[in-house]
Amino acid sequence: MSEISEIYRAIAAYATAYGRLQGLQRRKGPIPPGDQKTGCIGEFYAYLYLQAKYPEAILSYGQHSEKGWDITVVSPEPERTWRVQVKTVSEYARTRSISPIHCGWDELFVILLGKDLTPKGFWRIADNAIVAKGEVLKGCKCRRPGVRSSGSKIIAWDDDLIEEFRRLVLPQLSG
Repeated sequence: MSEISEIYRAIAAYATAYGRLQGLQRRKGPIPPGDQKTGCIGEFYAYLYLQAKYPEAILSYGQHSEKGWDITVVSPEPERTWRVQVKTVSEYARTRSISPIHCGWDELFVILLGKDLTPKGFWRIADNAIVAKGEVLKGCKCRRPGVRSSGSKIIAWDDDLIEEFRRLVLPQLSG
């Protein structure tokens, strides 16, 4: 089994456990609401997408302390370096709130994960002017797939690229 397949199977198992935990969290018991793995899963999918779309590029994750970007892409053809910030929202989040968007990125990916923790929506935003240098954009909402009027208006939403995402990423998950 490839490392990517192993990660994908772990995500599927986590999705089942996540659903169980979500039910327990609604009871207001000893487990608090929230999750930190959703972002890691989104970054994993973004990495696979970039790897497939730019096979000659060198990808590297930023340090955990880096807030402005998550992945650096160095492409030899055409010669270009850019930074991607990844924001992940799951269907478990009723409000579809996006965590704070920091400045420092060249491209923003917003990924909506279904309850099975696989992408149901994928948007690439190139207009980094939505966040001024040294500022943080808070309170934004993720778009709903197929609903162009949804999502925060300050974000220049491009088309949902979920079909391109699936075409590029799904073959990697089955290996």
